[in-house]
Amino acid sequence: MSQAAAAPAIVSTAESRRRLTGAVVGGAFGFFVDMYDVYLPTIALAPATVYFIPASLPVATKAIITALVFVATLFGRPVGSMIFGPIADHVGRKKVTLWSVAGCGAATFLIAFLPGYAQWGAGAVVLMILLRFVDGIFIGGEYTGAMALAIEHSPQDRRGFYGSLVGAGFPLSYCAIAAITWATLHFFPSGGADAPFTVWGWRIPFLCGAIFSVFFLIYYSRAAKDSLAVTHKLQVTRVKHPVGRLLGPVAPKNYWTLFVMMLGVWFASNMASSLLASTAKSGSNVDASGISLIIVIAQLIHTVLFPVFGALSDRIGRKMFFILCGITTGTVCAACFAVFGHGGVIGFGTVLLLVVVIRISGASMFALTPAYLSERYPAALRGTGYGLSYSLPLIVTGFYAYYQNWLGHIVPFAYTPVVLLVLAGVLMVVGGFLSAETRKWDIVNHPLEKQYQLS
Repeated sequence: MSQAAAAPAIVSTAESRRRLTGAVVGGAFGFFVDMYDVYLPTIALAPATVYFIPASLPVATKAIITALVFVATLFGRPVGSMIFGPIADHVGRKKVTLWSVAGCGAATFLIAFLPGYAQWGAGAVVLMILLRFVDGIFIGGEYTGAMALAIEHSPQDRRGFYGSLVGAGFPLSYCAIAAITWATLHFFPSGGADAPFTVWGWRIPFLCGAIFSVFFLIYYSRAAKDSLAVTHKLQVTRVKHPVGRLLGPVAPKNYWTLFVMMLGVWFASNMASSLLASTAKSGSNVDASGISLIIVIAQLIHTVLFPVFGALSDRIGRKMFFILCGITTGTVCAACFAVFGHGGVIGFGTVLLLVVVIRISGASMFALTPAYLSERYPAALRGTGYGLSYSLPLIVTGFYAYYQNWLGHIVPFAYTPVVLLVLAGVLMVVGGFLSAETRKWDIVNHPLEKQYQLS
C-alpha cells in the first residue's frame, strides 16, 4: 500500500453542492438506465414472446427460456462487479461508470436488431441470451461506480435521503418501460406471430434504452466529479486482491451478513418486479395494455415515496428499515400475490391497488441499498464491496424459475411466488438483525479500515 499523496484540496460550499447534485442526479440516471435494461424483457418482450419462442414448444420449456433471457443479465452482473469493482477502487468511480453504461447501451442497441426464431431458429434465442449476459457484465460495473460516488458526496446525516433519490431510478425505469410498451402497444397491437408489435414493435423500447444511455453519458461526463477526499484515500491505500479481501477471513461477517440480506432482497425483487406483470395479468381480467398502464401508475406512486423511505432510514437506522422491509415482504406482499394466485381479480382499480401495495411492501428496500451498501465498506474496497454485495447473491436467486418449478410439486404453481416471498422476508429480517448499523459512520476514514488491514 502506497502512503505518499498530496492532501485533498478544499472546495467551496457552492462547488460541493454542484458536485453533490451531479453525483446524485447522475447516480439516479445511471441506475435508471441499468434497471431499464435489466427489466426490459419482463415487460417489453412479454407481448412478443412468440417472435423468439415458438408457440409449439411445451409450456415448461417456454417458461425456462423466458426466464433465461431475464436471468442472463443477473448472472453477468457479479462478473461485472469482479471486473470493474477493483478498477473503480483504483482509478475512481466516474471513469468506470462511463465505460459501463457505454457497454450497456451498445448491448441494448444490438438486441433491438436481432432476428427472430423464424429467421435464425434457436440461434436467435442463444444470441439474445448472450447479449443479455454481456449487458449484465456492464451493468455490474455501473453499480461499482455511480452508487458509491453519489453517497461519497452526500452529507453524513442525509445519506439515506440522497441514496433514496439514486434508488428512485429503479421504479422510474420500470415505469418508463411500462409506459413506452403501453404506448407502442396502443399504436401497434400484439396478438400473434404476424402482429406489428410482435414483428418489430418490441424493438422500440430497446432502442429507447440505447438512447437513454447516450443522454446519460453526455450528462455524467459533464456533471459528475469524483470526491476529492475519497480520491486521496484511494491514492494512499492500494489494495491487492480486493475480492479475496472481501470474501476471505479478514472481515467475513461484514460481507456475508449483507449476502444473506441481499438474497432476500433479490428473491423479493424477482417476484415483485420480474413476475409482477405476468402475475397480475393471469390473476385478473385486465388485458396486457391495462396491466402496463397499471404498472406505470404504481411505479410513479412508488417513486414519490422513495425519498420518504430514505429520510426515514436516517431517523430509525438502516438495520431497522431493512427488518421492516423483510416483515412487509413476507406478509403483506406475499398476501397480495396469494390473491392474484387465487385468480378472478376483477376491475382496473382493484388490480391497481394490489400492484401498488406489492411494490411498496415488496420493493421499497431499493430506496436504501445505495446508502447502506456504500456505508458498509472502506473507500479502498467500496466499489468492489458494493458490486459483490449487490450482485453475487443473484447467482442463487436468479434460478427462481427453477425453484418455482420444484415448489410446483408441493403447492399449486400460482402460489409458488408466495412461498418465495415468505423466504425473502425471513432472509431480510435475519440479515438485518446480524448486520451493522452504519448511518453515523465516517465513510472516508472508515471504522472498519483496521479490520480490513487497510491502516
